[in-house]
Amino acid sequence: MKRSIFVKVVILAAVLIVMGALPVDAALYKSYLFDAWGVPMPTPEPYLPVQVIFGSDIGAGDFRSPQDIFRAHDGTLYIVDSGNNRIVKTTSGFEVVRIYQEFDNNGVKDTFNNPQSVFVTAEGEIYIADTNRERIVRLKQDGELISIIGAPKTDNPDAFPRHFRFRPKRIAVDRFDRLYVIVEGLYEGLMELDLEGNFRTFTGAPRVSPTVWEYFWYRIASEEQRSRRRLFLPTEYSSMHLDADGFMLTTISGGEVQDDHFVRKLNPAGVDILKREGLHPVMGDLRPGMGTSLEGNSRFVDVVGRENDIYSVLDQQRGRIFTYDGQGNLLYVFGGLGQGVGLFSRPVAIEAVGDQLLVIDSRTNSITVFAPTEYAKLIHTALDLYNRGKYDEATEVWQQVVKLNANNELAFSGMGDSELSKGNFEQAMLYYRLGSDREGYSKAFYRYRREVIGANFGKIMTAALVIIAVLSIGAKLQWRTKFKERFRSSQAAAALASERVQGNRLVIYLRKTWQALRFAKHVIFHPFDGFWDLKYEKRGTSSAATILLILVVISYIFMRQYTGFVLNYNRIEDLNIIVEATSLLGPFILWCVVNWALTTLMDGKGKMKDIYIAGAYALTPMILINFPITIISNYMTIEEGTFYYLLLVVGVVWAMTLLILGTGVIHEYSFGKTIFTTLATIVGIGIVIFVGLLFFHVIDMMFNFVREMYVELTFRL
Repeated sequence: MKRSIFVKVVILAAVLIVMGALPVDAALYKSYLFDAWGVPMPTPEPYLPVQVIFGSDIGAGDFRSPQDIFRAHDGTLYIVDSGNNRIVKTTSGFEVVRIYQEFDNNGVKDTFNNPQSVFVTAEGEIYIADTNRERIVRLKQDGELISIIGAPKTDNPDAFPRHFRFRPKRIAVDRFDRLYVIVEGLYEGLMELDLEGNFRTFTGAPRVSPTVWEYFWYRIASEEQRSRRRLFLPTEYSSMHLDADGFMLTTISGGEVQDDHFVRKLNPAGVDILKREGLHPVMGDLRPGMGTSLEGNSRFVDVVGRENDIYSVLDQQRGRIFTYDGQGNLLYVFGGLGQGVGLFSRPVAIEAVGDQLLVIDSRTNSITVFAPTEYAKLIHTALDLYNRGKYDEATEVWQQVVKLNANNELAFSGMGDSELSKGNFEQAMLYYRLGSDREGYSKAFYRYRREVIGANFGKIMTAALVIIAVLSIGAKLQWRTKFKERFRSSQAAAALASERVQGNRLVIYLRKTWQALRFAKHVIFHPFDGFWDLKYEKRGTSSAATILLILVVISYIFMRQYTGFVLNYNRIEDLNIIVEATSLLGPFILWCVVNWALTTLMDGKGKMKDIYIAGAYALTPMILINFPITIISNYMTIEEGTFYYLLLVVGVVWAMTLLILGTGVIHEYSFGKTIFTTLATIVGIGIVIFVGLLFFHVIDMMFNFVREMYVELTFRL
């Protein structure tokens, strides 16, 4: 009796491990989300494997390279068992209902050859992509043949490329009896046919935009070179799914796709209407090879639409499932490559049954069933409540999500949406900031700012009128003139009273430096006279130039650190003052050194000191602009950020213009020679950087060589 109980316990434990009730190795099976800067952050598991289905488990014999699974309107499942050339129909609980392996074709027994996909209409008609036989087979539920759709019929001989073969990979039929087909090797988009097999059009062709560099080389290449180079072809669609609203979700497995549109949502006109308003593109992993030794972007092979415009995409490259909401926000990621339960060898298809997800692995010939955890259920519930206008309840659910995962920025953003809908703008701003949702924060801030101004409009206007009145009275009474005269007389009295102090070297030095700093105002508005006086009238000093340069660095760091949240995309905690200062001082020092080296060979009249002083004075506009716009940016919305960026550009262009003019004046160059010297200096800076990097690379290689030799000798001796 005891032995029997012990055996049962062991069997139960084994079953629990296989079914995924026990945790899977975290090193292989892990979930994560990307933060606002694209760094993967660990999250609770949204889904766990609860069952692994093999063909022999359900009495259908072993599957062999299955390629697709489809859930019909009545809940039954259709499994495309490609290697066995059959379609297996089961209940949602995987009880076999029927196997479609052969059919009567005008009195002749006909079979399938490597079918790749199946689609079942609401009326129960079955469409099978019989790929190797280059046809689509249309059956009734009892297996009776309705029709066979072969190569599309058309009156236009140029409708298809030369050597075209009709090898359907994926099929779908909408409510208007339009048959959509993904054909192997066809790049023109989805092929649209009627149910008689007549070709209508191509829809949703994925565009590709070659880089300027690729286009340049393509244009200058010979005909023979062009023939050997790859064509600028878009990548063909890899899968499609007709959602409940009649829109076609499609995937593109990779390649050069415009704007990283690897997932698309096509309306009946073939226009992509997928929303991509999340923090990151809908492209799976953001960094090639991230988290694995694999290279390249995610390779999407299937997609399934779910409730509330949620959709899940299967990445074959890394065996992961990425789920997004209707706005393009990544909800969760799970899965991976490997041999354990919940991991895949070659995932090829995904389907949703209720809140469960089914994934086919063509290499292990299995179907893995994933069930949602409490974490995923809460996320879906919160989205559903928000879409139904139940904002208070949605906030409560998002708060539970945050308790499970404090790294979930979408949860904070969701709470911000709820508070914004209720009119709690200040609280919404707080949540949006925690969720790194700049667009939401901007909307909430605009409404909060309008609310504050409206509540204090009387006080603001009263203060403005008082200030205007005081300034007007002061102008009439000439307060400014009288103040200047009194200040000058007090200065003269102080000078007479402390003659010894006035003769002090430090005081003289500080006064001269102050006057040199004040002269920067004249330089930026009168550059020709100003730079001439800097050199020949000694109106500028090295000390003043150094102070200006330090102020430029401080203004740059201040701007990087304290620009308003909606306009600041820097990761503040990662900012390093030394690195930031070096990124500005390094180019300035290179400019001075390279410019001096070139101008000494081109009859330049300026010395290193002159170049340094003129360069520092030329950067003064950046000081005058960076500080105020950084402060003002904290009171701007995203839409008003145009003025922020405009002023930034004005400051940089102004400073660069002064730098060029200063170069011409201090070296006494003509305009043409000044432009040439400026361009040559920029090229020289690039050469210096290249040589420097090459030098340090060689030193690094030598160091590694010596280290490896030392290790080798140590082990051998």
